[in-house]
Amino acid sequence: MRCKHFEPVDMLVATKQRGGSWSLPLHERYPAVTHLAVHLPNGERIYFTENNFRERMAAPPKTTLTAFFLLCQNDAFAKTLLYVDVPRYYTWNVSLKEWKRRLQGTPCRRLARCEGRRYSWAHLHSALDGQELETFRQACEKLGLLEDDNHWDATMEEAVLCRSPSQIRELFALLITTCGLSNPLQLWDKYKTALSEDILHRFERMNQVNDDLCLNEALTLIEDKIITISGKKLSDFGMPTPQRRGELSTDLIKELSYNTALLDAQVSETEPRLLPEQKEIYDKISQRVELGEGGLFFLDAPGGTGKTFLLNLLLAKIRKDRNVALAVASSGIAATLLSGGRTAHSVFKLPLNLASEETPMCNISKSSARGALLQQCKLIVWDECTMSHKRAIEALDRCLQDIQSNRKLMGGVVVLLAGDFRQTLPVIERGTAADEISACLKTSYLWTKVEKLYLTTNMRVQLFHDVESGAYAQKLLEIGEGRLDTDPEGMVLFTHQFCHVVESEDELIDQVFPNLQQYIYNENWLCERTILAPKNETVSKVNKKILDKITSEIFVYNSIDTVMSSDDTTSYPVEFLNSLELSGVPSHKLELKVGVPVLLMRNLDAPRLCNGTRLQVNELGRHIVKATILTGEAKGDNVLIPRIPIIPNNLPFNFKRLQFPLKVAFSMTINKSQGQTLKVAGIHLGTPCFSHGQLYVACSRVSKAKNLHVYAEGKKSLNIVYRSILQ
Repeated sequence: MRCKHFEPVDMLVATKQRGGSWSLPLHERYPAVTHLAVHLPNGERIYFTENNFRERMAAPPKTTLTAFFLLCQNDAFAKTLLYVDVPRYYTWNVSLKEWKRRLQGTPCRRLARCEGRRYSWAHLHSALDGQELETFRQACEKLGLLEDDNHWDATMEEAVLCRSPSQIRELFALLITTCGLSNPLQLWDKYKTALSEDILHRFERMNQVNDDLCLNEALTLIEDKIITISGKKLSDFGMPTPQRRGELSTDLIKELSYNTALLDAQVSETEPRLLPEQKEIYDKISQRVELGEGGLFFLDAPGGTGKTFLLNLLLAKIRKDRNVALAVASSGIAATLLSGGRTAHSVFKLPLNLASEETPMCNISKSSARGALLQQCKLIVWDECTMSHKRAIEALDRCLQDIQSNRKLMGGVVVLLAGDFRQTLPVIERGTAADEISACLKTSYLWTKVEKLYLTTNMRVQLFHDVESGAYAQKLLEIGEGRLDTDPEGMVLFTHQFCHVVESEDELIDQVFPNLQQYIYNENWLCERTILAPKNETVSKVNKKILDKITSEIFVYNSIDTVMSSDDTTSYPVEFLNSLELSGVPSHKLELKVGVPVLLMRNLDAPRLCNGTRLQVNELGRHIVKATILTGEAKGDNVLIPRIPIIPNNLPFNFKRLQFPLKVAFSMTINKSQGQTLKVAGIHLGTPCFSHGQLYVACSRVSKAKNLHVYAEGKKSLNIVYRSILQ
């Protein structure tokens, strides 16, 4: 056996010697970590001996927290900081126990974990508006920072002070259907007089005062609204069921309740105005519906060819004969342009995340009210279908075959899809171009069974001989089909022959919103203009800049953010939840002013209030926002918007944000604007377009070159076109 002898070596000494000889630091901590104390009043930890016990109790040493309070009393800048941000600008002097202004470096800030005593709330107090409260919880409730039924009570209390009974009933229906009230019956008992006041006055004029009949009618009207919003009845929410004289107001009854005389007059007046190619399509679809032959059609229609005009006429044609014709669209904005239009997701109850399900199904049973509606349906018009995932249309095919008990395509129902593949495709989160193409309708097994229809004639040119609009429309087609000349980097150059090119962001704002302060309360002026941008970050920046230009008082609404599982409370503190900015979710800090345009971010009461509906703020209360609808069939209606709970579904954990479902809408994303027609549009291309069809969508919101204002770095931008989709 071969053996070796090893001498013991003091590794610590050796390391120190080697480090010293190489002039290396023997220890370091980078970056510096500042430990921030967190404790209750008079709850700081005190170290003492037998000799200094009384001295320490009388004057305990300052902690980082108590020193921060003192700093705020003497330093104006410190008052603007949150406690956790203080180490970024100040250093903690351990010997003096005070904060000193930082000269260099930035440390990591770490708040110490702090568990309060079980009965600590009983020993706390806070002051609010001069009123001293018993506990911090009471202060939070007073500020509206906690979600409970007191919040909904305060919402109703605010509404009854100065709102009409019909508006209060709509608000009450929204609270019941969207806010998860734990005891809606208690709210009804408290506010039933205000909810039925107009009905009582009507009964008094007729000398038929009967409290029970009055309250029953109010309940009936509330239930009708709840059915419209959610398809449920009052009894589903623990509320009393109203006694009805007639049949329950269902989706089917509403679809059969259109004024046939008005529709007949509309058809008679409008049919002669159809262009030849429109008339051909109109006759073909009408005949298929009349003969009950069914069929799946796709209408390819670039902007200006009268697609919406034709679709609304077809809907009127079918409805005037008391047949069911459903109008849906892939976006809320597009839905408001159709008579009785709603979003496809809400009507067909499609899954929210279609990309994650291989064969998604519509959540509709044969025995449901929605199932009864689809059984009677003769025509479905689906506008802007090119924005929808192909699985949405495939799910509709399976649903109709099941409900109609018919294995034919779409269950034998005539389905007219409409759109323009030059526009944006389905949005796939963190997806590639290949993912977008794969989600497109053209890659579906249904596409080979689709009968294609085309509109190519520009109505403005044909009817009004508008040469300028015709030239602009041709330029738009070149953009949409990727036929414009580009530089070696693939960039499209903007010229004054195509649009008005501006030099800066401020100039873009001034061109789209000239004399803003003068026209801010003009609804028609506001609804016909906006600034479009590819990304939400740019949209938020532009909205903030324009909002600051308005001189009226600003109202700030902070959301209430809570994790859904108690296990996540420690991992995801409230401050972290507040910092989350998610697509389709309102910000934690919402800043509004009277007169500003806002965008609704949720379907509340289709077809009046869809995701994407634009409104103008009229009044700002603590718990409700009063606004006027700017677009669609309900344009001019006044509505009350409450805070509603919103639960994002694209995070690794579940949390709920209670906030007004609104965002300022001087600017919006290009994708959100699809389907909307504007008089004046600005395009902010500080960040270039990043997806198929975005530049085409942005430019096609207006009909004339002189009404399009573009800001782009170097007066050029990318024009991304997936040519395989257009073939």
